[in-house]
Amino acid sequence: MAYSFEQLKQAYKNLGVEKDKIVLVSGNLAYLMEFETPGKKEVLGAHFRALMELLGEGGTLVVPTGKVDLCNTDIIFNLEETPSNMGVFSEYTRKKPGAIRSFHPFFSFTAIGKQAGEICEDVTRHAYGPETPMDRLIDMDALELSIGLHPRITGCIVHHIEMVMGVPYRYTKEFIHPVIRDGKVVEEPFYMHVWYRECDIQRDVIVKIFKRYLSEYTVKTEKVGRGEIYSYSLADFYKLAVQLFKEDIYIWLKEIPKVKPYRS
Repeated sequence: MAYSFEQLKQAYKNLGVEKDKIVLVSGNLAYLMEFETPGKKEVLGAHFRALMELLGEGGTLVVPTGKVDLCNTDIIFNLEETPSNMGVFSEYTRKKPGAIRSFHPFFSFTAIGKQAGEICEDVTRHAYGPETPMDRLIDMDALELSIGLHPRITGCIVHHIEMVMGVPYRYTKEFIHPVIRDGKVVEEPFYMHVWYRECDIQRDVIVKIFKRYLSEYTVKTEKVGRGEIYSYSLADFYKLAVQLFKEDIYIWLKEIPKVKPYRS
């Protein structure tokens, strides 16, 4: 059954979206396309408008706008023009007037609203870690919204925590990549926290971490159309996950790697 704009807005309100809040939105709108006014443009516009009306002039909407497939290519990254491959809502928001995108060719964020600059400007060359948008979002107690997908699937925060906690199966790799800077094409270094291929990592998809999180904190859920939207606190998740990685540095994996190149 199709949902209305007012139903959508109420769902976001129930999930904790409110005046002056900072909200990080990810996920997949595929199961939420049955809107009262048919069409992808109409659905995207409705979700964007509902969020921005609730956030008000003091709020900020943030989306991941990474383009990971640029890694190991010579395709020039253009901050204003290179599209996001993080979903249609991500790209829709990136193209909005006044949106600010962080400068990283492979893993950027885009924000629109009062604190957009504070979140996305003057960032490090690393995808995760201190002085990245994710680091700032945690410090600002942002609300994470996952549209259509359970947050354990969309929760990229875990990779930030892996870097902060220094997991042994990952290392920092430098990529020299062409970007447009001040109107000129230049080659610059950027960094990603990648895993050792020899480890043959089997990902847990945050199952163990979220099981523990749900025993101590709340993930709110609202039914919208044929799908669901979830919300939770980035700061709460970070605080708990850091403790879990301290107890078990391999908690993000299904099993400890049999091959450990980081020992040599």
